Amino acid sequence: MKYSLNGIIYRLIIDPILSRYYQSIIGELESNDNVLDVACGTGSLSLAMSAVVERVSGIDLSGQMIDIANDSAEKKNISNARFTIRDASDLSSYSDNEFDVAVASMAIHQFDSNLALKILVEMKRIALKVILMDYNYPIPVGIFRLVIFFIERIAGGDHYRNFKRFNAFGGLPYFIDESGLKVQSEKLRGRGAFRIVVCR
Repeated sequence: MKYSLNGIIYRLIIDPILSRYYQSIIGELESNDNVLDVACGTGSLSLAMSAVVERVSGIDLSGQMIDIANDSAEKKNISNARFTIRDASDLSSYSDNEFDVAVASMAIHQFDSNLALKILVEMKRIALKVILMDYNYPIPVGIFRLVIFFIERIAGGDHYRNFKRFNAFGGLPYFIDESGLKVQSEKLRGRGAFRIVVCR
């Protein structure tokens, strides 16, 4: 399969960086969980979660990312992870509490702030537990901060504008509070660059 530059960057740079912190999410899961991975990207986290849960459904708007995820699942002979093209802004086809857990990893900062809140409210409706991983605010001064701001600046356009708004609002705590989610636990990873929050 031929991958776009974006797909290659995710597989070779972003996924390896983030995968170091997946265990902090996986440790919150139960063996019989049915999990929804919102804006799953290449499916790297979904595939890691599939090793410990009953079923994972990954959704992303990018057909390229979904192709990468399905290709990876096939190559690894993983049958309990399914990936489909779906817009995270419309989760209305899912019923209340259809999932045990809904996860969004490094996604909230990419969305327009109003859309991010809408998505979180829907995640709260369709899952008993919501786990979020995103940039911490403020990102501590150091090499991680430089790399993060470089990557986000290169992304440009709406992505970079949304990243700046995410920080202007104070990061995840603002979005969690505004969406009515209740924090159960949280931890920092990557020398304080990333925040992982478990909500109900």
